[in-house]
Amino acid sequence: MAAPERTFEDLRRDAADLGVSGIHPTAVKALIGAYAALLLVFWLFFGDAQTGLTLGIITILGVMFFGLLGGGILLADSVPRGVRGRSFSEFLDGQVSIYTGWIDGREAFAQIIALPLTLLAGGVVFGAIWRLTAR
Repeated sequence: MAAPERTFEDLRRDAADLGVSGIHPTAVKALIGAYAALLLVFWLFFGDAQTGLTLGIITILGVMFFGLLGGGILLADSVPRGVRGRSFSEFLDGQVSIYTGWIDGREAFAQIIALPLTLLAGGVVFGAIWRLTAR
């Protein structure tokens, strides 16, 4: 007997307090965007015939990793239908529930975005040094 076909709605789980205490989707999009920008910097500064295969493999692995991350977010607990979640500014000004308690939204966003932006800045600096010193 064949298993019944499942839809996205079958996998959806409502979490009543997610819109009040969870991470805003914009924070996750910023995280993924920063890593995508880092990958673009690698291709712009280091992409040539000798590094193409390595950068191609890194690109495929990155798409797989962040595809799973994005898919996990889509299938994670959701704000119930008809309930308005908080805006990004409300997220930044509010509180976020984490494993060890509560932190400010700005602190949560800083923890999410600090490492990717630091890596992006480092990638730009290393790429610029590479281009300026290449012969």
